[in-house]
Amino acid sequence: MMKQAITSAATSLNQVPAVLRLIDKTMPNPMAFWAYTDTVLDYGGGKYDKLTKALAKLKVRNLVYDPFNRSKEHNALVRQLVTTRPVHHGICSNVLNVIREPAVRLKILKDLSRWVEPGGCVFITVYEGDKTSKGKRTSKGWQANRPTKNYLREIRKVFPVAVVMSSSLILARA
Repeated sequence: MMKQAITSAATSLNQVPAVLRLIDKTMPNPMAFWAYTDTVLDYGGGKYDKLTKALAKLKVRNLVYDPFNRSKEHNALVRQLVTTRPVHHGICSNVLNVIREPAVRLKILKDLSRWVEPGGCVFITVYEGDKTSKGKRTSKGWQANRPTKNYLREIRKVFPVAVVMSSSLILARA
């Protein structure tokens, strides 16, 4: 993997990410959406399993891929699983905003495009910070401080069909 000058390892939070609530608010019939979802890939999902447990209650398998917060063996297994059989949907929650390098963000998006089945949804959330678009080092790593809509151009390089669904959620189609 391309190297980040400022690691995002310390940005992992021990909570169910807001993306789950945002998906439920955005989808016309969230119960039907989850009922037809078998497996989700949580790219950059951190070291905690709160989302995995929440999705398990919906009978959805969550595969977490995180180069900083999961072991090499864990990530290799997830890569093998999603390469063999792409997942229904992908989640990239508060990941792009903590990565300074555009090439690393692009690689993440390309990985998601390969690992999510055609027609699947990729839910991308960002923490907007102060919305000045002036990125800066923080006590935990890097924060881009970009408004959600400012990520659309780079997301559309990989996912041409991508729209802002709410103040912090982008929905892209694989």
